[in-house]
Amino acid sequence: MIRTSASLIGGVQGLVGSPVEALDTPALIIDLDIVEANIQRTAELLNGLGIAFRPHVKTHKLPPIAHMQLRYGACGITVAKLGEAEVMAAAGIDDIFIANQIVGDIKLRRLRALARRIRIGLGVDHIEQAKALSEAFAGEARPIEVMVEVDVGQARTGVPPGEAALRLAKEVAALPGLKLRGIFTHEGHDYGVPDREALRRVARQSQDDMVETAAMIREALGHCEVSMGSTPSLILGEFRDGIDELRPGTSVFYDASMANVVGHTDWCAATVLATVVNKPTPTRIVLDAGAKALTSDRRSETTILGTPGFGKLVGEENVFLKSLSDEHGVVEGECAQNYAIGQKVRVIPNHICPCTNLYDVVYACRDGIVQAVWPVAARGMTM
Repeated sequence: MIRTSASLIGGVQGLVGSPVEALDTPALIIDLDIVEANIQRTAELLNGLGIAFRPHVKTHKLPPIAHMQLRYGACGITVAKLGEAEVMAAAGIDDIFIANQIVGDIKLRRLRALARRIRIGLGVDHIEQAKALSEAFAGEARPIEVMVEVDVGQARTGVPPGEAALRLAKEVAALPGLKLRGIFTHEGHDYGVPDREALRRVARQSQDDMVETAAMIREALGHCEVSMGSTPSLILGEFRDGIDELRPGTSVFYDASMANVVGHTDWCAATVLATVVNKPTPTRIVLDAGAKALTSDRRSETTILGTPGFGKLVGEENVFLKSLSDEHGVVEGECAQNYAIGQKVRVIPNHICPCTNLYDVVYACRDGIVQAVWPVAARGMTM
């Protein structure tokens, strides 16, 4: 992967203290006031419910934000990949859960080296994964902590709740070098519901499945933590007893899709600064931010997250980018008359997680002034 050189990153550090409008485009802007409020809101909600907060950092990939989450009371962090865990550990974070499965000798050697330095846990959803982990960790000074992944409806990874999860949990607990921590899930099928009432039904059923499965495992083995994670369900804010930990990701920044669930964009902390570079007609402007700056992700308009375009134009009522190509974003409508070539605009991305991964640096701002320039340290860490 091609990385931005240290000299170029050093050059943008000189922009600290500059107004946002002075930045070259496209640029990813993070509003620190909104980020801090988002983190604090989540931490206070979960603290009040007696649920541990273990945020998923794949959304931001930024050690400074991860440390901010820890300062607000997170018990540790969640990552998607081993590479992200290595980056965060190098930044001084020592309690990390990999919400994924680790397969292959190369990765197992890396995992073993990391586990000798920090507290690390990961998921399994098949006995063959567990056996390979056991072989890799059987001779270690301390066992690797494992959570069985349960599929509560997303139909991606995980074993079914109930007997299948219990069976795998028993097999994991019996293997040397492994310590069963509990079960985890991502109730990601809540992204596809049509409305808030359907979201409530999915959240309730997912929680019931997890808590009931955990009770079966506790009866057999004596211990089982329950870890869940989904920003739509977090927004709903309704959790039954028996949930030990939540792992929200997008809630640190929110985005145009999540704004549909919230009902406003006030919590959207990340925007892409772009420049109007073309005005082919009075009702069309073209920005220098395309799929390589915003991603081409969009949610189906039949779902609660549905967006009608490819990012929302800040300052306009329900104006979304109509289309994206690699380097261009197109806005159509009467609002185009308000903009001139060279003018800078802000766009709220549809899906912030892959958007962050497109940038080498983010500009952390407060009141429109750049406070810090942060390298996206875990960018591209897909291995």
